[in-house]
Amino acid sequence: MFAVSTLIAVSFCIGSYRIEEAERPFLYSVLLWIILTFSALSGLARSFVKEEEAGTIDVLKLSARPQAIFLGKLLFNLTLLGALELIIVPSFILLMAYQINFPGLFIAMIISGGLGLAAGTTIIAAMIARASARGALFSALSFPLLLPLMITAIKGCERAAVGIDTAGWPEVKIAVAYFVIMITMSLFLFPLVWEE
Repeated sequence: MFAVSTLIAVSFCIGSYRIEEAERPFLYSVLLWIILTFSALSGLARSFVKEEEAGTIDVLKLSARPQAIFLGKLLFNLTLLGALELIIVPSFILLMAYQINFPGLFIAMIISGGLGLAAGTTIIAAMIARASARGALFSALSFPLLLPLMITAIKGCERAAVGIDTAGWPEVKIAVAYFVIMITMSLFLFPLVWEE
């Protein structure tokens, strides 16, 4: 609901302003990723907090290896974020009349950016699950870690909208590399976080 209400508010507010044609791709890319990021941050933090609140964290520790738990939570977050993107991205394109000249690059950027977003937020959610001020701590830890990914995703979506064909799609490669690095480091670090 947060994502949908934010999208509707943005479309009403921006729709009343006359935006220069040259500025639209960048502005729309920024707004799209702000909506996706804040929506993801409001929902993905709950993946480990739910276990802590329900008191099932000790049973989970006894029943599965830490890496399996991390991958399961990551899969849950990827599913949740994928569903969010399936609703928000087409709605954003329709409501904002967002013209995309390279849809393949745009879709690849949305998918790879979503993968990185889910990977980064999953390990941070594990770190803050036992903290008392979870919401504020999650946001404070997430933004520095996710900022490079967001800048890359915004630039990639802007290029797809403008129609700049860059050989090899460098932003998609950076987002995929971010995802791989986050998964690799998380699989090494998660057992330490989980056992504390």
